[in-house]
Amino acid sequence: MKRKLIALLAVAVLAGATYVLGYSTLFTVSSVEVMGSNKPITTGITKGEKLARVEPRAISAKIEMLDWVESADVSRNWINGKVVISLTPRTPIAIYKDQVIDSSGSSFVPQGEPPQGLIEINAASIEDAVKAVAFFTELPEELNSTLTVVKVRATGALVLLLENNGKKVEVRWGIDSDNELKTKVYKALITLPENADIKRVDVSAPHAPIVK
Repeated sequence: MKRKLIALLAVAVLAGATYVLGYSTLFTVSSVEVMGSNKPITTGITKGEKLARVEPRAISAKIEMLDWVESADVSRNWINGKVVISLTPRTPIAIYKDQVIDSSGSSFVPQGEPPQGLIEINAASIEDAVKAVAFFTELPEELNSTLTVVKVRATGALVLLLENNGKKVEVRWGIDSDNELKTKVYKALITLPENADIKRVDVSAPHAPIVK
């Protein structure tokens, strides 16, 4: 008899908790705050909705479908009813026409004006542009930091525009291969005193580079 009473009490408590969380006017959404974005987004959450029915994982997954969002974290405050959505936007490192590309190769239309200093990609398609980003992110930082433009030719050959002591240097890189050797050759060439004013370097055949 005692066991039955305990079981009934447990069921009653569970039912009461379920009602309070899911159906009563207590624990409802009082407000929704989105952090990490200056523009409004559709969250699917309405004021007055039951907090228990707000599913953080489902909402995060929905928001992360936005191409410019890298991650979304959703939290519920059971005391004041506030739902906070923290967004981590993707950080672009290159620009191709009206799209920007981040280090993972994801392309998206920027929210507002794109930041200054992005590497410009000239290519026939977004796919080629993404490949160009994958290429230059593997370059040494000392070379990558001077890169301003990457051109992708129809043959797949790459042409880089680099800055060297305040001057522009066009580097005909060729295809994406022997990059470590090409980097060493380029660095060796620009350090030579006689190459102080060079405007073009061809390292597509790194064992026989051409300087102009």
